[in-house]
Amino acid sequence: MTGLLHRARRFRAAYRALSGWRLFLLLFFLGGFSVLGHAPFFAWPAYAVGLSALVLALDDAKSRQRPLRSGFIRGFWFASGAFLAGTGWVANAFLVSAEDYAWLIWAPLIVLPAGLALFWGAAGALYVRFAPRHAGRIGVFTVIVMALEFLRSTILSGFPWNLPGHVFEAGGAISQTASLIGAHGLSVLALFVFSAPAALSGRGPRLAREIPLVMGVGLLLASWGYGITRLSGADDIARTDNQVLLVSLNLPQSEKRYAARHDILEQYLALSRTGDLSRVEAVIWPEGAIPAMLLESPDLLAELSDGLPPGTRLITGTARAEYGLGGRPRAYFNSLVSISLEENGAVLEAQYDKSRLVPFGESNPLRLLTEWFGFDSLSELAPYYSPGAGARTLNLEGLPGLAPLICYEAVYPRYSPRQSNRPDWLLNISNDSWYGNSSGPQQLLNQTQYRAIEEGLPLVRVAAAGVSGQIDPYGRLIESIPSKSTEVLMITLLEGLHETPYGKYGNALWVIVLLVLAAVAHFLSVVATTHLGRALQPTEGR
Repeated sequence: MTGLLHRARRFRAAYRALSGWRLFLLLFFLGGFSVLGHAPFFAWPAYAVGLSALVLALDDAKSRQRPLRSGFIRGFWFASGAFLAGTGWVANAFLVSAEDYAWLIWAPLIVLPAGLALFWGAAGALYVRFAPRHAGRIGVFTVIVMALEFLRSTILSGFPWNLPGHVFEAGGAISQTASLIGAHGLSVLALFVFSAPAALSGRGPRLAREIPLVMGVGLLLASWGYGITRLSGADDIARTDNQVLLVSLNLPQSEKRYAARHDILEQYLALSRTGDLSRVEAVIWPEGAIPAMLLESPDLLAELSDGLPPGTRLITGTARAEYGLGGRPRAYFNSLVSISLEENGAVLEAQYDKSRLVPFGESNPLRLLTEWFGFDSLSELAPYYSPGAGARTLNLEGLPGLAPLICYEAVYPRYSPRQSNRPDWLLNISNDSWYGNSSGPQQLLNQTQYRAIEEGLPLVRVAAAGVSGQIDPYGRLIESIPSKSTEVLMITLLEGLHETPYGKYGNALWVIVLLVLAAVAHFLSVVATTHLGRALQPTEGR
């Protein structure tokens, strides 16, 4: 430990010598480097390096002429690099129809990362204002950043993408802690653990400076032990008597044009017929499978009825419209529909309208501004979509109750009905073909797996150009169709577990964890200033 402390002091001395654009460029790079901690790499050391370097930079901001401004800028530049690396793949969506939208490439590459980085900039300023100079600052850093991360996840409909807790691969031992405290609670753990090395440098007795790191290792080991115990009996998951057929067609988004709707429908029908349809309760296609408003297209519904055996149930995603006076559309929705194919035609059994819409892809919070430039959204079937009424459970004859999650909705913790409306399984349909060969679909898959852990429910995923399959209630992908594949997969639905503590009590549990860490920060403050602490090791200057 002595050698580690010595190297930490040498690194900090060199780090403090940086200033101006050199420091901001380094923080920007370190933010991007820290994203290697997320899917698909899960390189924890990269995340630890990034967070620890940020804490040291914020510590140094205290001694600047304008400390709050300096703290904000340092937090902002670090987060800008992190969000550019973590969400830059969104730019692929603007290149699908490059002739129309390439000029907007600055939005996902500049506006989105910078907007999200404002939360971390605010956290940096608050840290500089309230954090002590001793090792207790790690607890303060965790509390402040987590509070701002929760705001990022909720304000203006929220964007809980790549939360700190997502660095723990879903389905692994540590991720099982999400059944107790959710992904937000795991974010508390990640922030504390991976910023703890920064405590080795700074004021206070050696014992106090080592406590956060020791505590962080202890928290990781405790979470790992809980996860190993929870997974020890996880191989005996009961299966229901219900089977469904998942259909994956690998088709680039650029080829999904309205003019090609009949050809694409025939490809889905031919692929679906390769499965044993007499044994399944439903055939499931992904979000945006057919580039048309299926319910408003009698010709396509007729092709469906002719192409699949009578009695087949099709669950798929489709855009739909609601009409007002004069037969003009007054609202558009991105929907999941269940259609029963009878001898006399197609019958709509149930529908669910997506509630959490993708900014600029489906909704447009800046529509009054962007309309001046002729831009509504990236949607090709409607100028924009309206949000649905919210999460709900669909009860279809012959199937356990299911709660739909359309694409982006799967990143939101606790977006699932509760109590008597609790579903038996979750169904996520998605269109990952918008994002090409990027890390985006892999990050989305990891976050989707967290929803199964948090709720204790199996989750079936059907994604265009993404990974499709079944995720068990422990977040493990147990059977799947690989990304960019064209094939079908018949699965037997799994039974769910009893409601998890997180499902029952929600955010209350992780808030308690956060408050405990705040108490730990106070404890460290006391230790750092007692005569006994100073006697153990002389106080070192910064």
